[in-house]
Amino acid sequence: MELYIELFVFLAIIFLIALSIRFIPWLVKAAIAVYYSVISYIFITTKNKIDERYENITPVPDAYWDKNSAWVDTMTGYYLWSFLIILLFIYIKWFTSVKSKEAKGWVLISFIPSLAVFLLFIFIFSFSYGYRP
Repeated sequence: MELYIELFVFLAIIFLIALSIRFIPWLVKAAIAVYYSVISYIFITTKNKIDERYENITPVPDAYWDKNSAWVDTMTGYYLWSFLIILLFIYIKWFTSVKSKEAKGWVLISFIPSLAVFLLFIFIFSFSYGYRP
């Protein structure tokens, strides 16, 4: 489980964001929790199967790196593009709810660090689990 610490931190951040936003209905929050729990289970079990299949084989064959990298790339899409949709929904709702132009400007400015963190998540996830030497 130590291998998946980055994944659990990422999931904790997603759950905190989803649960802390008041205008997201509870049914949607539950759907987000179920979605990320299911894809996490699928990701972990499949990654473990890939790792076990090539365990104790040295040097590690190219087939392992191909399968592992392809699997992580696929799961990056499931994790992070859905997270981007959640972030965009939150920012659109937030932008439309504020009235002053100054507040709208601050909302837009605050999107920049959020986007940077999103891109950092993509890099960390891909590098931690799908890196190919």
